[in-house]
Amino acid sequence: MTDELRDENRKIEELHEVASRMQACDSKPEAYRLGVEAAEEILEFDICGIDEVEDGSLVPQATSTEMPADGYDTIDTDTGLAGRTYRRGESFSIPDVRAMDAAEPIQDEYRSILSVPVGDRGVFQAGSRETDAFDEDDVRLAELLMSHVGEGVDRIESQAALRESEQKYRTLVEGSHDAIFIHGDGSFEFVNDRVAELTGYDREELLGLSVWELVHEDDRERAREFFEGTESEDGAPHEEIRIRTDRGEVRHLDVSVQTISYGDDTAYLGSARDVTDRRERERTVKRQNEQLREFTSVVSHDLRNPLNVAQGYLDLARETGDPEHFEKAERALDRMESLTGELLELARQGHDVDETERLDLESVVRRAWAVVSTGEADLVVADGLGRLDADENRLRELFENLFRNSIDHAGRDVTVEVGPLCGPAAADRPAEGFYVVDDGPGITESERELVFERGYTTAEDGSGFGLAIVDDIVNAHGWDVAVRDGDAGGVRFEITTG
Repeated sequence: MTDELRDENRKIEELHEVASRMQACDSKPEAYRLGVEAAEEILEFDICGIDEVEDGSLVPQATSTEMPADGYDTIDTDTGLAGRTYRRGESFSIPDVRAMDAAEPIQDEYRSILSVPVGDRGVFQAGSRETDAFDEDDVRLAELLMSHVGEGVDRIESQAALRESEQKYRTLVEGSHDAIFIHGDGSFEFVNDRVAELTGYDREELLGLSVWELVHEDDRERAREFFEGTESEDGAPHEEIRIRTDRGEVRHLDVSVQTISYGDDTAYLGSARDVTDRRERERTVKRQNEQLREFTSVVSHDLRNPLNVAQGYLDLARETGDPEHFEKAERALDRMESLTGELLELARQGHDVDETERLDLESVVRRAWAVVSTGEADLVVADGLGRLDADENRLRELFENLFRNSIDHAGRDVTVEVGPLCGPAAADRPAEGFYVVDDGPGITESERELVFERGYTTAEDGSGFGLAIVDDIVNAHGWDVAVRDGDAGGVRFEITTG
């Protein structure tokens, strides 16, 4: 093997080592600088530099240590040998630049120029003070070096674009109002912050959980079918699924899922949107529509009856002149007025409670008793009612209707007692609820499921709205009401607030 061949092989090996070092470069300036250093040290070029195209110009990126400060400027891509090299993507070796006007030598003292494209992104040029300084081996080795530089810069740009894309995606995912997750074989592989907000678990806890541990027990089978259905073209695009939070609260989610490859396995990429408030609004609208239908029924039936009675007695009064008929007509009209008032009151109870205040329960009870026509009835207030967070007007209406119910069904000499559930309340907290009980005839067990229905009554002149109003007020506060037997044989209403 000749010395020239051995020297060329050595240079090739060293250039391959440069390619390995190029993989460690984190920026384009670093990669360009490494390329120029290799051209100086390995290829032994006197001066050299690398330009990159920016907005139609070749802009210097790295130059050798011997390059004069004023000898390497930005030029247009349609200018000189560098421009021709870039436009054509070909290498040129100029033996004597003084014989070529298009070469535009860097300095008058340099006679030979080697010009090599750097992929489709720029140009490498080397100069020598001697003529015929570059041969075919120099061209081939410079092209090999610039291929390594181009590949290194491509990798750096790709990684930068990937990092930017990942950052944008991460920002999008983390800032999304939707819960986004990846669920692998048996547990979550990824969750964004919104998943943690909806479920109440922190992200570390969720990564050890299965999605089936969150899904409501009544929805698990349907949810499994939905997830598995995404593996086929016939799968539903989304499904509403209930979950339980870490506190046991039930929330409604609109879930979309698709099957993806994750690592070496198959996983589910899902997004979920909380539709609990929407479901609550739909239930409210449904409840209001039901109330509207009930009101329509009452207006068309219950109000028409006393109106017909009043009209009949007025006709009799005209015919006979008997004033007793006017009194009966007046009672029918009073009945209409009472029904109208109860309908309006019932309509008001269809809304949720927005604001509450701390109320002294005994004071509310006594004010309610004072406005009810109680006759000979007695009120007993047990000790320890304490204080309660509630809407004062609604709470007073609740007691008024319970008191009227006792008087209407047990007589005007009934005794009504109000007291706390589970013992007296402490000074700084309310009892778990309260009861209202009378000593009347009570209520049969079969009727207990009916008493809160609108329009249901056993009283001759009852409207059937009083206890329906009580039920609406209880629900609006988020409480519960139950009907039981009283100790003295009457009816006992228990309102649980805790």
